Amino acid sequence: MRRLVNFYDPATKGCDDRGRTLDEILDWGNNQLEMQHDYIQTVFPLPEESAFNHIGPVVDEETMLIFTQSPELKGNLLRALKRMLAFYGFDAEDKEGHEYELVITPRRDYRNGFFRWVARFNHNHLRITRIIRSLRILGLGGAARDFYDALMDVHAEFDKISPTTIGFWTRALDEPLRYTPDGGEVPWLEKY
Repeated sequence: MRRLVNFYDPATKGCDDRGRTLDEILDWGNNQLEMQHDYIQTVFPLPEESAFNHIGPVVDEETMLIFTQSPELKGNLLRALKRMLAFYGFDAEDKEGHEYELVITPRRDYRNGFFRWVARFNHNHLRITRIIRSLRILGLGGAARDFYDALMDVHAEFDKISPTTIGFWTRALDEPLRYTPDGGEVPWLEKY
């Protein structure tokens, strides 16, 4: 899937299937990020097809290996994560001495972001599951853990996320990569 590599490559600045670059998507306002539903599959791709966007890219082994070995691609992926963290009501700073890890804290105006996902059921819960798993697949496991920990801190305070959703997030973070959070399997990931 050279398209994913080109999309994330800061030199190439390739487009998604709708002609949008990563920079364009990350420049969107929060309302557009909330209302658009066809960008998340490219910005945080997975090795399994999306049930909601059948033309979205799917990570293959070659793409995963290119990402995990490229500081430029991982740097752009981290930039995408930071944008989504702001959307969800968090500030993020690089963790000193830990490459591709973050210190994630609620923003001063966190309620503006938290209302998008601090609820029993919400479409952003699926996006969050995707983000956690995508980060792990593409070589940012530490950032995935940092995001998960921030989510759990908010859950502990507000107790509004369903146990089912927490289970999906936990499986996205902790299961061997070959297993999808919904119980599926990607056989080629068995060796990773």
